[in-house]
Amino acid sequence: MKVVVLGGAGLTGKCAVRDLANSPEVSEILVADIEKERTQKFVSSLGSKKVQHTTVDVRNHEATAALLKNADVTLNAVQYYFNIDVMKAALIAKTHYLDLGGLYHMTRKQLELNDDFKKAGLTAVVGMGCVPGVSNVMARWAVDRLDSVETIRIRDGWRDFTPNSPRYVATWSVQTFTDEFTQNAMVYENGAMKEVPPITLGETITFPLPIGEVEVFTTLHSELATFPSSFKEKGIRNVNWKEGGAKGWHLDNQLIVALGLASPEPLKIGTTSVSPRDFFLKLLASKDLLGHPENITPEDCECSRVEVVGKKHGKPTELQLEVFYRSKKEWRVSSAQYGVGIPASIVAQMLGKGQIENRGVLPPENCVGPALMFSELDKRDMPVTIRAPAEFLD
Repeated sequence: MKVVVLGGAGLTGKCAVRDLANSPEVSEILVADIEKERTQKFVSSLGSKKVQHTTVDVRNHEATAALLKNADVTLNAVQYYFNIDVMKAALIAKTHYLDLGGLYHMTRKQLELNDDFKKAGLTAVVGMGCVPGVSNVMARWAVDRLDSVETIRIRDGWRDFTPNSPRYVATWSVQTFTDEFTQNAMVYENGAMKEVPPITLGETITFPLPIGEVEVFTTLHSELATFPSSFKEKGIRNVNWKEGGAKGWHLDNQLIVALGLASPEPLKIGTTSVSPRDFFLKLLASKDLLGHPENITPEDCECSRVEVVGKKHGKPTELQLEVFYRSKKEWRVSSAQYGVGIPASIVAQMLGKGQIENRGVLPPENCVGPALMFSELDKRDMPVTIRAPAEFLD
């Protein structure tokens, strides 16, 4: 099986590459990234003959398609702004595709390519990290066991125990989390979609130890783009997503937004114009804060929870599933990086082995089998816990 990982030297992409490299069924991996030096350094550190590297600008569809030619699967780990570009290249190259998410609006645009992928006999899985991704598959497990569904709540919480950790470090895309903090969130309420301000509707949630109690808030997220339609036949009325960390976790990010550092709009300084967001990204890179600095090993954990409320045989029922994951110390990556990259690798391998037969552009809840997914996650220290009455535990 040959897999091309675009953005494979990035924060989460490199975890997918490491997992693919550990699989005996994957014979060839091409890591393609726009950052040449970073990519060379990463691939060299793996010491694996089956992992090669190259540079690519995915906005060039023909050049990207040439790299994807003869690959079984394209794993897209580039910034979500370019998801459509990569999908078009995958269509030209005739390869299956998956990505890590589209932050709602991009996901909706991607779904419009459904007919193109169907006609080509290809599958594109959109949003296959942990949240979105595993969260979608956990929701599918629960929805399938109920006669009707009223509400789905997705909650995500984390806690960092890293000794001597910098006060601020980016463990996933800076562009994505600044979008989450600046764009209105979407909430599906009483059968209708509505916008709410980001980092609002706060509540306190208790997750398994050592995470414990955290504050969570609503942000823009991709599950909202597909759950209402995927589960329409079960009568779904409400879907909402909230995330958070230790008390006050959101304050630094809110300060970044308030100072204007999250803005993509050019700011003129003398005769030069620069995007504050681009400046902030370069500043973090210069201080080795895109991921933990090289002299620090991450020690954190995260839990993603899905609660599905509905009825079975006329009786009100709530089913809860959680996936728990920790930093991978030997890889020197945080739980957020590991939790996104590993599920992407698992589903890339499912696609390559023909274990996903549905064709078209599909969210994970409509094509990834929960039993197989949970089994593969468990092998990689990402156990899924199901809390449900005994009659549901088959």
